[in-house]
Order: sequence, then C-alpha cells, then structure tokens
Amino acid sequence: MAIRFVNTAAWRLRSPREERLPDAQAFLHWLTANLAGSEQQLAPINVRWRAHQHDGAKTYEAAIALREAIYELLVARIADVAPPIAVLEHFNAHLVRPADGIRLWARASELAWDLREASDRDLFKPITTSAASLMTGPKAHRIRQCQDDRGCGCLFIDESRAMNRRWCSMGDCGNRAKALRHYRRSRGRIDSSSS
Repeated sequence: MAIRFVNTAAWRLRSPREERLPDAQAFLHWLTANLAGSEQQLAPINVRWRAHQHDGAKTYEAAIALREAIYELLVARIADVAPPIAVLEHFNAHLVRPADGIRLWARASELAWDLREASDRDLFKPITTSAASLMTGPKAHRIRQCQDDRGCGCLFIDESRAMNRRWCSMGDCGNRAKALRHYRRSRGRIDSSSS
C-alpha cells in the first residue's frame, strides 16, 4: 500500500509532475480502491468533508505531506543513506499517533480495515503501518526507483531473481527503453551499411 500511495505522484523526476490525487475526494477514492476501507465506511467522512471543505482540505494537505515524507524515506533507503531527521520525525509523528477509530475486521476469509469510526487522521494509519513494515521488513533491500530516462520515478519492489529490474513496468517504461535501444542498434546497422 505504501508504494502505491507514493506512486500517486507520477513522473516525479520531471517538472511538472502528474498529481493523481488532486483533492480530498480523490484521496478518499484512493483509500477505497486500495483496500483501506469501503465506500460505505468512508461515507460519513465524505459527507463531513463536503459540508466542511476546510476539514477535507486540511486532511488532504496532511496526506500529501505524509506521502512525500514516505517517498523521501524510501529514496534514502534505496540510496543506502540516512534519511533527513525532519522527514523521519514527520513520519514518526503519524506512525505513533493512536488511531482509536480503526480496527481490523473479517470479511469472509480476509482481514480488512474497519474505518467506520475513523477520524480524519486515523485514515493515515493503514498507510504508515504499511510504510513502516516495508522499510523495516525483508523487502526493504528490494525497493527500487524506475530508471526511465523521461523521469518516471515510480517506486517498486524488485521481485526478480537476479534483482536487476530497472523499470516500474515492462509494459510501459521498460518496453519503451527496449524499443529505443533496438531502434538505435538497427539505425546503427543501417547507417554503417549505407557507408
């Protein structure tokens, strides 16, 4: 979940980057789509944010700041350097905050977040829990950033056996890079044969 959240800022290594969470409603939709809660559970928050847009905007700003903190922590992990202390403190402030309004509940054989009584700030708990588990768990050394030359910057977990994956997706950035390499090789053969 943490990487999916970070990747809601697309093309982050170029300017302007693409914001896939443009507002508070998009953040709620993202939470629903990423198994952090159902639409029904988040309906009271949605109603409150529509009535008091300032509350939604404030939570949205906090969500984006948290996303950027997680990104900086993950990028520091990739570079094998210590993260900035202020970023770590910002993340930890969310991580240690009690989330009394959320629980786990069983849905058939799956466990899911129960957000029916969640406060605005409780919404961050599934994200911070996921991020902390990722950064301290067995996959921490497998976190990578897409090496696409256009500035994709998406993060991913390298599950390849050789641990040499370079792109977020072979269907997009990787395919483009391979096609470009093929074009340059074949173009070189055409140029050398015409000489």
